[in-house]
Amino acid sequence: MKTTAKRFIGKVLPDGHLSLPEDTAKAVGSVFDVILLPVEEPDIFSYAEALAREKGFSDLTEYDIEKIIHESRGIH
Repeated sequence: MKTTAKRFIGKVLPDGHLSLPEDTAKAVGSVFDVILLPVEEPDIFSYAEALAREKGFSDLTEYDIEKIIHESRGIH
């Protein structure tokens, strides 16, 4: 099964649940890797850049990061 990333804006509801797009909400029992970013954040790349600086990874190249991602997913 091939999966793709999906970007959407959700809202935390009064009961603590996160609102989801209708098609995703129908995927009951599915498990997702979730990253929550405030809407005020320009994009995930600036978040990742700030996190890399904070963790001391700012000297990694794009190739290094791609390799880490592929290895973490078992792709060689």
